Amino acid sequence: MITRIKKITIAVCLTLSMVCLVGVLPALAVSVLPKGLVMEETYSPGRGRSVGMVQQVLGDVVIMHGNVLKGYSAKRGIRLYKGDTIMTLESGRIRFKLNDGSILSLASETKLKLTKSVYNKKKKRRSSFFQMALGKARFLVVKVLNFKRSEFKVKTPTAVCGVRGSDFILEATEGETIATALADTELEYRGLAFLEEPPVILMDFESSTTRKGGRPSTPMKLPQDRLQDLRDLFIGVAPGKGAAADEDGMSQDAEDDDTGVDKVGDLGGKMNLEDIRPDDADNRRGYDDFENQIKSWTPSEIDTIKESVTEEGIAGELPEFPEVPQL
Repeated sequence: MITRIKKITIAVCLTLSMVCLVGVLPALAVSVLPKGLVMEETYSPGRGRSVGMVQQVLGDVVIMHGNVLKGYSAKRGIRLYKGDTIMTLESGRIRFKLNDGSILSLASETKLKLTKSVYNKKKKRRSSFFQMALGKARFLVVKVLNFKRSEFKVKTPTAVCGVRGSDFILEATEGETIATALADTELEYRGLAFLEEPPVILMDFESSTTRKGGRPSTPMKLPQDRLQDLRDLFIGVAPGKGAAADEDGMSQDAEDDDTGVDKVGDLGGKMNLEDIRPDDADNRRGYDDFENQIKSWTPSEIDTIKESVTEEGIAGELPEFPEVPQL
């Protein structure tokens, strides 16, 4: 009888603990957080040197280092590391700055992995690769001048974006990706199933949709009402003197380190999505010149993306967070 009472007591305690945990984390956690994730009270840094720093957090945002099922509540000033997965829950938003000065702002219900982030000022090399499973994110990518190599790619379940310096928004689900280029932007956009083909080029205020297994749609001008809708999704940011930065003007100096830097400054100001359309925005400014500059991705670059797709296929989708037990 005593043994039976003990078992019932333990079961009740476990049930109450689960109810409390799910009560603390929003219902959105069901589709964002992996099963078995344990929330830690104290933040512990990841391995290696940091690749960026959190600038601002609103609501609930969880950070996970690599594949270790330990979650940390995101807070202003904490470091980010290669392999980190950032998950914004319901009403959660985050803005963070990478070692090269680029700024990323994630809306609610978003899951993004910092797969690779290399910035080496001395060797004039920048290589960043991110995997966005779902959600909405804005990328303000700093232009690095006179670099021998500069890569910045974002992969979603259906598409890949390649940029050298741009301001754009991605909206991703398992079935489709919508890419939107903002002011002074030239974006290379490919369907995940057609990596070897030439990219679709998105320029100022153009948008394109890629559905699973398909090619990007013909670029369309972004309506002003849609621009207003996007404005409220993200924590505002400002790139200072525009999105461009020369090698002497960068606020970070990684020296010989290929993984990032420890000191990442904060930027004030607010993101201004109410930019006035350029007079020549409807003429696809400089399209021919830019198209001639586009280079086909190297086999190694394509292999890197395909390997990530293969790994995801083997691992499968992360199981959902357990639901509240029925009492």
